This record gives sequence, C-alpha cells and structure tokens, in this order.
Amino acid sequence: MMAKDLYADYRQYGYVILRSAFEPQCVKHLLNLCERVHTQWHHNPLTDNPPVNSSAAYMRHLNHPDYHRDRPEDLAFLLDVCAAPILLDTLATVLNESFLFMNISFYFNPTGSNLDGNWHKDKGGDLDDPRDWATGTGVQLQIPLVPSDDLELVPESHSRDYTDAERHICIDGGEKNNRSNDMPGAIRLSLDPGDAVLFNPSGIHRGRYHSDKNRRTFMISYVKERLARQTLSAQGTNQYTNQPWFLHPDYLNGIQPRTKNFFHQYINFYGVNWQSQISEMNKYTSLIRMLDQSRCANPFFEELAPG
Repeated sequence: MMAKDLYADYRQYGYVILRSAFEPQCVKHLLNLCERVHTQWHHNPLTDNPPVNSSAAYMRHLNHPDYHRDRPEDLAFLLDVCAAPILLDTLATVLNESFLFMNISFYFNPTGSNLDGNWHKDKGGDLDDPRDWATGTGVQLQIPLVPSDDLELVPESHSRDYTDAERHICIDGGEKNNRSNDMPGAIRLSLDPGDAVLFNPSGIHRGRYHSDKNRRTFMISYVKERLARQTLSAQGTNQYTNQPWFLHPDYLNGIQPRTKNFFHQYINFYGVNWQSQISEMNKYTSLIRMLDQSRCANPFFEELAPG
C-alpha cells in the first residue's frame, strides 16, 4: 500500500493489515523463541506478569533479560523485530507524529475453559486533541505466529463515542454484557503467520481465548511520545514502561544500528525515572543490610507473636 493509503485507511477504519510482513523463517524463529520463554514463564514468571493458571492467556515483557540469559542472540532478534523497518516506517506513516516503544506481550490459548474476550476501548489521551481522535494514543501491533482469527474489532469506532447498542454491550449493567457475540458491525480479522495488523486501541475490540483454538500471537505496543510525556509527568512509570533492565550496558548488544537508535530514544526518555527508582531501592537495601548486621529491631518485618 502507498503511504497515503495507509494513512487514510488507518484514520478511517482504525486498523491496517500488512500481509506477509515477515518471512516464514523469521516467523519460525520468533515462534520457537516465544515458546521457550512461555515455558520459562510457567516455571518462573518475572516482573508484573499475570498469574500462571489455567485461565492465563498472555504474558508480558518477553524482553526481560533473565528469559534470555543463555540465549542473548534471541534477545537481540526480539528487539530487532520490534524495530523492523516495515513496522517503524508504517507506524510513522499512520501516527504522523513521534512515538516510543512501550512493551511486548505474547498471547496464547488458555489450558482451561473457553472464553470470549470483553469488548472495550482502551482509555487514555486528550479527547480534545483531534490527533488522538484520529489516530489514538498509540498502536497495538499483532503478529500471528500461527493462523489466527482471534482478534475482533469494530471498524471506525475509534473516532466516536459508543452508540446506544455498543454502550449496552460494553458498559451498561456493570459490564455484564461485554462478552456478547452480538456486537453490531464487528469483524473478525483472518491473519496468516507473518502478517502484521496495526490497530487503534481506542476503537472497540476484543480477543478470543479458547483452549481448543491454538493461539500464538506476538504483540508490540507503541505509544505517542507526546502522550507518554504527559503520563510520565503525572504518574511516573507503570507496569508497561517500568523496564530498568534497559539500563544495563550490555542489554543492546548484537542488535542492528537502526534498532539501537530506536531503543536509545526509549532509554533516554525513561532512564532518569528508572535510575531514580533504583537509587531509592538502594537506600532501603543498604538500611536492611545494616539492620541485619546489628542487634537492632528491624522495622520492615513484624516480630512473631510469642507462642
């Protein structure tokens, strides 16, 4: 597609699909990598991943270095995928303003019961800014690693409020209807391994989580730099952006120059905040160490009651 067509389609419909964005060999490598990390996650979930149980259908932060301690080349490959020219160039086109990496997720089918996802719009951004009505706060980008039709969305719902019928499903009654299969105008995207779909998370969408439907989807989230700055100023980092391992001097070893430039922007943006948190942690770590070496009572732990 021409750049002007990508931009126009994304603004109008709220999504675009890049067919065969990645070669089969690249998809195979990414699938094997994700399966390996997924197995590690089952035994030792890191950071703020959701609980490991039969209902689990995703994990975050596949780029945590402890998942790749014995396979640093896999980490470099993973980061190169996130900054692949076809992705960054398309993102620059559809957003038409500067953006940053946010986080990586991996979606898989649960091992327990089947579940249709809940219809929702991801909130955020300045609703008074026409740029955010048109292109959202950022982009969610999914790359299926096996054939997939697990993503459903309502085209053109990103640039307006809910209709009465949509509100009834998504919000009314304490969201009791938000797993309904009767969403007006919804479409299910049919994707092949290596396709890439970019969609505006401000539009109505949901996933499908069925144990009997194999799902292996690699997802990268990107955020507009303008809005990331507002969020960082108001709230600091969060469960998605708190990734201090990027500060390690060897973390970006082995990646392509373009990838390194892209992630240096991310590090420069969040690095001071990460360093501040580490400094605070070191204060308490030092105090706990001193208390442990002394006979003083430790205020961080309640003493066990007698008997």
